[in-house]
Amino acid sequence: MAIVIDEPVKVGAVFSRGTIRPVWFAWNGRQVRIKETTFIWTTFEGSSTIHHFSVSDGKGLYEICFQSDSLHWRLARAEES
Repeated sequence: MAIVIDEPVKVGAVFSRGTIRPVWFAWNGRQVRIKETTFIWTTFEGSSTIHHFSVSDGKGLYEICFQSDSLHWRLARAEES
């Protein structure tokens, strides 16, 4: 079952040709290396565009979000085994 986290996180990402590819994020004192991005979608809150990434490190599934106007990342949800 996924747990709502909704915390700011540091993310290492590659920005190239209009795309964003998260590579790792720091959470709970550890660095989570992303092995797979399973789904990407975009939502809008007012004038802000939020890019959502469903990612996996091979053990857990996470949703991280990038808010393009503030350039902030958040960990929205986590499901760890």
